[in-house]
Amino acid sequence: MSVDKNKAVINYLLQCQDIYNSPLYFNLIDATNNTIQILTTTEDKALSKPFVDGSVQKRYTFNLITFKSISDMELVKPMGTSISTDEYPNENVDELFAVQQLLDWVLEQDDLANYPDFGSDCIIDSIDTTTDYPRFDGINTEITPPLAMYSISIVIEYLDISKVIYNKQ
Repeated sequence: MSVDKNKAVINYLLQCQDIYNSPLYFNLIDATNNTIQILTTTEDKALSKPFVDGSVQKRYTFNLITFKSISDMELVKPMGTSISTDEYPNENVDELFAVQQLLDWVLEQDDLANYPDFGSDCIIDSIDTTTDYPRFDGINTEITPPLAMYSISIVIEYLDISKVIYNKQ
């Protein structure tokens, strides 16, 4: 049975409270504070590895893009005291940490073997990010407040068994 993998990924991501509680878009950029975008990417067909039994190893890749307000405030460096970012918070540090938590949630789901439902014809091997930290993609200073754009690339590796011709029982 064919499953819409895009809908499966959306439903999967909505399990994350931070994503569920934020405006979420699919293949559309809405550059406003705290929005999250799911952007699909294409894969080279050469990545699909066919096996003798007719199954095919495949990859589904997408990016999570999020916009966060950003400040031009310098980091506080109090004279004669120890520096603590807990005592002297910085919006930019805090916002990057919030995006890092999205990335960490994806990695935790892989550890728990909690995957999107690609249907009975697909066996998901893993869901992973391509980096350990979110990518900082730039700042839009033409709007108020200025927004930083961060992205996380996510890869789902799976086995498509829809055309298996041999099944040893």
